[in-house]
Amino acid sequence: MEENIPTNCIQLEAILAQQIQALYFNLLGHLPEKVVCNLSNQNLTVIVEHPTTPPERLLLENRKNDLAQEVGWNLYKAIEPQLKQLIEEVLDVSAVDMLGSSNIDSDRTSIIVVLAAKPV
Repeated sequence: MEENIPTNCIQLEAILAQQIQALYFNLLGHLPEKVVCNLSNQNLTVIVEHPTTPPERLLLENRKNDLAQEVGWNLYKAIEPQLKQLIEEVLDVSAVDMLGSSNIDSDRTSIIVVLAAKPV
């Protein structure tokens, strides 16, 4: 049986979004509400909606915002190597740089990935 290889950006974006959501669940035990990926030339943007884990939420409920933000950042940095590997495998392109940022108020994580070449 021949493997169906994605041939356009929309398919790659959808596959990445699903697999990033699964990665969060498998590594952190938390399923983000939504992941949106957007490929543009040699750049990938990823928006993770509601990535806050239950321990982070507990800290926020107890007004420990700085600690919650620190925990969230450390969790992101802990999964960043697996996230980079996943992106490189799906896109079949090396990731040159990854920049991540989280916002507790909007409960979103934004990731920008600079790729070595344009995928597909």
